Amino acid sequence: MKRGLSFPGAVVVATGLAMVCGTARAGSAADYYPRRTWDAFNGGQMNTSILVFRDRNRNGIYDLGDRPMPHVAVELGKPNGDTIMRWTNVSGFANFRMSVLQRNLEVVDPGHYSFRVVPPPGFSVTTANASQESDYAASPGSPGDMIAQRTTHPVGLAAGLTISGVAPGGARISLTGPDGAGAAAKVDPDGRFSAPVTSGEWLVEVSADGATERRKIVVGEAPVVLSAFSGKGGPAEEPLPQRHVVGFDDLLTTSGVFEIPSGYGGLDWYNLVAMHQRFTDGPGYINTTMSGEFIAYNSSGHPGQVFSDKPFDFQGAYFGVGWNDAEGETLVLKAWRGDQPAYEDQLVLSASGPVYFAADYTRITRLEIRTQHFWQAAMDDFAYRTGP
Repeated sequence: MKRGLSFPGAVVVATGLAMVCGTARAGSAADYYPRRTWDAFNGGQMNTSILVFRDRNRNGIYDLGDRPMPHVAVELGKPNGDTIMRWTNVSGFANFRMSVLQRNLEVVDPGHYSFRVVPPPGFSVTTANASQESDYAASPGSPGDMIAQRTTHPVGLAAGLTISGVAPGGARISLTGPDGAGAAAKVDPDGRFSAPVTSGEWLVEVSADGATERRKIVVGEAPVVLSAFSGKGGPAEEPLPQRHVVGFDDLLTTSGVFEIPSGYGGLDWYNLVAMHQRFTDGPGYINTTMSGEFIAYNSSGHPGQVFSDKPFDFQGAYFGVGWNDAEGETLVLKAWRGDQPAYEDQLVLSASGPVYFAADYTRITRLEIRTQHFWQAAMDDFAYRTGP
């Protein structure tokens, strides 16, 4: 019985296979590996692109250490006189699609095209090539059936360097640069001042009502905003002995987000999150990153805090805003000594790049980081001092 039951089934299966094999068309190597017809338009598409980068050392060359710069406007000028704008993506590329047959794309006709990089306010081009041109020609068989006769070169941008801040009304501001040359900064009626500077160490002196405050400031690759001057003058309080800078890269080993735990760097943290700069599409997170690959931000745009039972000195950090929709958001920093308010400052943030807030917050026990409109403020290289 077992053989009788199993044998017909085997016949059916075998017959089915024979039928399938009998109706299938045998393929040849030429069928499976066809060669392209090189003299025919294939109807595909390909990007023609231009790279915009942060020229961190301002040498006009795209070299090691430079970073891609997202959310920079790039215009494409077409042969018919029309202009199309595209933003650079998270990798710093502005892409324009080209195809001879797909007529709804950006580059569809042979001819002369131009590219123009439009820097954000406060930035300038370091590579002397903001405008570039190339002729495009039909090329049947290429991915987009069109090619550029000359490819673009990377365009470097850098922020203008300034030292700015707020001083008491009627104060006089003098600055001495790394070359020893002095300059005066104009103080507005509301006490705000700003002066163009170069990289290096600067001495800033604020004189008001017979008192003078002095601060030494190191200018790097970003504009510097000083914490408010008190107007009291007198010798500065000695800083605590142990200096620390945390860049949040040692909290994660993979791309993602991670709530900063208390004890990190010897301080306590609340509602502040470390994140890989490219975990979201926010251009400000990428443009604020100064060291490594990770930054921190105030979770969901709500206030975050750094605190400790032992007093610490907050010396500064790089700050930007995570999203371009929040361009011009205001960062509010407040610090306490115990229950007593000690410091408060405000600064304007950008998604195009950070400012360095040079704080002079000594012997504080709590620092609050918040924004006026509850957008995420990006932060990197948080610097502070602690005691023994």
